[in-house]
Amino acid sequence: MSPAGRAANRPGARSTRGRPVRGRQRRPDRRWLLLLGMAAVTLVVLVLYFTPLLGVRSVRVAGIDAVPEGVVLDTAGIEPGAPMLQVDAAEVRTRLGAVPEIADTEVDLEWPSTVLLRVTERTPVAFLPADGPGDSGVRLIDSAGVPFRTVPRPPPGLTLLRLGEDRAEGVRTAMLALTSLPPELRAQVTEVRAERPQDLHLGLTGGRSVHWGESAGSARKAAILPPLLTREGEVYDVTSPDLPTVA
Repeated sequence: MSPAGRAANRPGARSTRGRPVRGRQRRPDRRWLLLLGMAAVTLVVLVLYFTPLLGVRSVRVAGIDAVPEGVVLDTAGIEPGAPMLQVDAAEVRTRLGAVPEIADTEVDLEWPSTVLLRVTERTPVAFLPADGPGDSGVRLIDSAGVPFRTVPRPPPGLTLLRLGEDRAEGVRTAMLALTSLPPELRAQVTEVRAERPQDLHLGLTGGRSVHWGESAGSARKAAILPPLLTREGEVYDVTSPDLPTVA
């Protein structure tokens, strides 16, 4: 008997005769799995972008006081049922920026179906007489120097701007000086006179006045003015910040 036969007949030896031989299991191609996953994601995005499945159901407005809510909603122009992914936040902000009383807007998507408009209204810090044909009352101006609303009379605590012919430049330079002051000192300024944009005068409470000069160097002038006002006097000259005077 051959050695192979003797080995097969030994007690305890296992025979492989008639038993299937296991081959390597074939694994799914990962490229196909990746393609299927990408196709599924694309399909979901297309459904959400082009169908009202996740459409706008409500638009909420926050932060308004003077601007009517209807004006904000109409100007924003967000159509009910429009897919949430098609809401263009930059375009909505641009449209609302055309409303004079609105300084800025944030557009938040609150999934699954609400758009929140966070509106920042302009805050008046000064005013000047309205100058349009047939206009009466005063124009309110915010800290950026933007005239944004005409009202019959100014709210208390605002600064009157008395300007010359170049009103636009006068507003710009006057607001540079006014907004450079610390809040506690700004509250004492009752008027800013600028017959010429580069020759500003500030009227303060108590009959005092400040000869400010040009708007250049406003930060330095605003820094030296508070200690200068502790001295007795009526006219405080900071046109040259290196040589301020009191008279």
